[in-house]
Amino acid sequence: MRVIVQNLQKRPGLASSLVREHKPDVLLAQEINLKTEDEALFKTAAHNTSKMGFGTAVYGRGPTSITDMILVNSPHAETGWLIVKKTTVALYEDGVHLVSFHGYNGMPFKSVSKLIDHVAAVLAVIPKGSPAVFAGDFNTWSKEHVDAVTNLMMNEGFMLACSWPYPGRKLPLDHAFIRDLRLDSYTTYQNESDHIGIILDLHLDP
Repeated sequence: MRVIVQNLQKRPGLASSLVREHKPDVLLAQEINLKTEDEALFKTAAHNTSKMGFGTAVYGRGPTSITDMILVNSPHAETGWLIVKKTTVALYEDGVHLVSFHGYNGMPFKSVSKLIDHVAAVLAVIPKGSPAVFAGDFNTWSKEHVDAVTNLMMNEGFMLACSWPYPGRKLPLDHAFIRDLRLDSYTTYQNESDHIGIILDLHLDP
């Protein structure tokens, strides 16, 4: 299973371009600008987006590969109580749960506990013990953020498959956690977003 994880920075049409270029089985998109994407490609995608089309999405290559969509919002609003980060959860083939996660940010205070509340709210809707990919932009602005998220995920049976850099920062914001899956390889790539993207090649543990 080839999975792309990308914060798109609301760049018009970028998700469609990445799908055409890299031909993934799955795209876990954050900050998608859905109204600018190819309708034919994203007709059956699961998404948790605002009226303007901004949010997260889970794309699957086949027309019936994505089912059982669950939408989870952060328990905490931010930026003057106007913005609530959105997460999309969906079921993929072979019973793999997919999570496109855009974590609580909370500028300028960047609360660790509120980010953990958001992660926990998403974990609560994923069946325990099911294979899963939980990935995206976690907004882990400090080592404390990274450690807290990693510990919570490990307690739920996930392992940190990889983290990848955000330009100009020592600590990564983007992470991919997996459960009952094996990471064969990964490749990062540059694109027009401010976030680097990643391509993960995964398979189910026997």
